Amino acid sequence: MLKIIGAVVLIAATTSYGFQKAQKLQQRTTALRVFQNGLSMLQTEVSYGHTPLPEALKNVACALPSPQKEFFINISANLEKCDGFMLQRYWTEELKKEAYHFLTVRDKDILQTLGFSLGKSGIDEQMKHISLTLNKLNAAERESEIEYKKNGKMWKYLGFFTGLALVLVLL
Repeated sequence: MLKIIGAVVLIAATTSYGFQKAQKLQQRTTALRVFQNGLSMLQTEVSYGHTPLPEALKNVACALPSPQKEFFINISANLEKCDGFMLQRYWTEELKKEAYHFLTVRDKDILQTLGFSLGKSGIDEQMKHISLTLNKLNAAERESEIEYKKNGKMWKYLGFFTGLALVLVLL
């Protein structure tokens, strides 16, 4: 009886791990899409509304889900406290938070590059940087979708069958 309970727990644990890995792939795709939406809104706020960056970031945050909402709100709050001199630092600190663990190093580099250029030039230059970042994020999102379609199901099955194999070896 104890062996059966142990086997069920082992299979459940490895299956859960497989589903978590698949979910991480899906979260990356969703996060990239949300960041694209946020940056598109930021582009509109800055170019057409001529909204100051801290206020524009706050306005963008209102339309986004968590954790991206907190990303833009925290940067905006920090910029308002320090008169906008440390945008690059705040942007980088936000990307390092645990809430973005599902983003790859490449994804974070794309977003971090934008943080280096925002607020340092005129509106036209900022729009070019945002457009470039949007193009890169779009490519990363397509890559992420392909990776999820290719590996998502594999992780789910791998988790289950690894547990099953371990049970067979241990019994």
